Amino acid sequence: MLLAQKPNSARRAALIVGCLVLAVSMPGNAGQESTHATIDDPQVARAWRALRVVNCDRCHGKDYEGMSAPSIVAFAAGQSREMFFRMLLDGNPPRGMPGYQSNPLVTDNIDGIYRYFTLRANGTILPESRPNPTLSTR
Repeated sequence: MLLAQKPNSARRAALIVGCLVLAVSMPGNAGQESTHATIDDPQVARAWRALRVVNCDRCHGKDYEGMSAPSIVAFAAGQSREMFFRMLLDGNPPRGMPGYQSNPLVTDNIDGIYRYFTLRANGTILPESRPNPTLSTR
């Protein structure tokens, strides 16, 4: 009986390994962004600069990985684009998060902001990455 179960166990193990390989290689929310983008991509660089002006690091930490407010990087990794936009635009005033729907610096760069954080979440852009200061972002 034990010999008859070995081929089934081997097949089952191969199936599990195959499923794990597929699961790891399939992108999640954060992995959906192109890994070809860098901090010097004009849209991402504009977003990075907008985040600095808006001063998100004041609550979310210098690398946006959490401080007195939660990590934006982790939030982008675990939420849909729509939920990310809703939180950014509407905020969560009872918890101290302002909404930025009336801030043109944020609304004009919202796609780049989301892209920046998803690229941070998937490791394409590192926390210490900074845009090239001579890069034109117009």
